[in-house]
Formats: sequence, C-alpha cells, structure tokens
Amino acid sequence: MAQQTLNVATVCTGNICRSPMAEVLLRHLVLEDATLQGRVVVTSAGTARWHVGAPMDPRARGALDRAGFQSPGSLALYADSAYLNAQDLVVVMTREHLHDVKARLRNDATDVLLWRNLSEPGLNLDVSDPYYGDDREFDECLAALRPGGQQLTSVFRQRLGERSHEV
Repeated sequence: MAQQTLNVATVCTGNICRSPMAEVLLRHLVLEDATLQGRVVVTSAGTARWHVGAPMDPRARGALDRAGFQSPGSLALYADSAYLNAQDLVVVMTREHLHDVKARLRNDATDVLLWRNLSEPGLNLDVSDPYYGDDREFDECLAALRPGGQQLTSVFRQRLGERSHEV
C-alpha cells in the first residue's frame, strides 16, 4: 500500500518574498524529519500574477542563505483555482490572502490556515511584507516564519497519522 502524501502550498501576494521563503523553510523542516521525508510536497504561489515565472527576490534568497537554508525555491506561480484545489493544505501570509484563496477554492477538502495563527492562535496576525524593505526586514520576515514552520511539521505528522515529536 502506498504511503499517503500531503500537498502543501504557501501563499503570499507576488510569490517572490514571503511564500518562497516559507516554502524553502518548510522543505528544510520536512527533510529533517524522517516521518515526513517524501510524504510532504511543498510549493508556493501568489494571489497576483505580477511575477509568474520569476525567481524569488534576491533579498529573500539572501535572508535564506544567511540563515543556512540553501535549497532553491520554485519559480513564482499564480494561485488560481486549479492550483489551490490540488492542495491538501494552503497556508497564507495575510487575512487578505485568506479571503482571496477561499474565494477561489472549490475543493472542500482543502484547508486554509493563516500562517501566524499557527504560533499565535486566534490573533489573526499577518506576516509583514518585506518587499519595500532592506535585508534586515527580510531577515525579520524569515524569523517571523520560523515558529509557524515548526508548528506546521506537527500538523503534517497529525494529518499523516504519525506520532508527533519535537523537531
């Protein structure tokens, strides 16, 4: 019998800053966890079409490199209905993204979560967009993503029926 897999998408506006950083972070955390390796597929996309086909912002790549995350991110995608419906879980950066994704989503089995609610439940806080900032703001954005990433690995294990443990 084949093992169950989980398709997970991280979503921001243009898919060149927050969501690709979250994608690389999650891929790293999945690779560190033997119960998740090969069972969780992480991608990212944007609610706007502005940067489709573009690599992540060099400042985002720099923040990842400074933090020791070397794996590449995907080229920017657009989070249309077909993309979203193919996901088991969509994790968005802002309340606006939450609204946009839910309006496009037609698959009732796909869950949508607000990233910061993973580490700060019920506060409905957005992950700030570093796009108009400097390297420091990109580093701060990545730091804001880390706690939610850790929580997501527990969510992944629960959904895949694995025993939860600290990473």
